[in-house]
Amino acid sequence: MFEMAADHFNGHAKYELIGGYFSPVSDYYQKEGLAPAHHRVRMCELATESDSAWLMVDSWEALQASYQRTAVVLDHFDDELNKNMGGMTLPDGSKREIRILLLAGGDLIESMGRKDVWASED
Repeated sequence: MFEMAADHFNGHAKYELIGGYFSPVSDYYQKEGLAPAHHRVRMCELATESDSAWLMVDSWEALQASYQRTAVVLDHFDDELNKNMGGMTLPDGSKREIRILLLAGGDLIESMGRKDVWASED
């Protein structure tokens, strides 16, 4: 799915794709049959360590002591990449804010229509 998204962005001059993050959900998501968070983080690390220069793993969500809403996770990425790291450094030395986008599967997109799953502010 990430590679298909990369193909899409690389074919459009309006955006430059600079990275992608796997963010495994914490054990508090409580989905039946879901492997423990530390195993899912490690699987993502193994999948990205040798095959990709642009895909990374962020374990923040998996390590949280409670379930984090998707909007909170996106805020985490914005804080880390734009506030803490200062965004992206351009060739001329100036900085530009990184636009954070969500790549989601059909199950997540489908859940967005359910009022019992998503907070209205999300």
